[in-house]
Amino acid sequence: MPATTDRCLGAFFMSHDPFDQPAVHPNSSPTSASTAYSAGMGIDGQAADLIETGVWKKVLIGAVVTPVVVGGMTRRFMVRNADKQYDLDPIAIGLLLVLSSVVGGLLGALLAWKDRVEYRRANNLPISFPSKLLFGYGIISLVLVWVPIAIFATLLVLVLTL
Repeated sequence: MPATTDRCLGAFFMSHDPFDQPAVHPNSSPTSASTAYSAGMGIDGQAADLIETGVWKKVLIGAVVTPVVVGGMTRRFMVRNADKQYDLDPIAIGLLLVLSSVVGGLLGALLAWKDRVEYRRANNLPISFPSKLLFGYGIISLVLVWVPIAIFATLLVLVLTL
């Protein structure tokens, strides 16, 4: 078999999973792809590759959108209940926004994890047991795993705030 054929087949078998490859902007050249979005920002090519992957995009979007939504809901609550004179401290509002940013980032990471499990399941690729348990069984995963996690987390927060 010629060397070019081996290289092509090797590249095919090594990169069959698009989640294992860094995202590349379709209009950029391969040499400038890793720093296309980080020019002048002091970010090297390796860090830019991490930023450009789909997982990090979902985490970033979750971390940005969630505080915006929570802030809007808090403002709406304050406007609707203006007659009750709730006094919210700026530190409490800041803490609320920071915590919602962390929770939004975690939700983005969970979404990326779920997408990866769905992709691997659709292509008959191996899936680890924890991934399959959390995301691979549809409504059964929701009822048997996520509902107890939500109940336990709620009780934990309740106990910690008493």
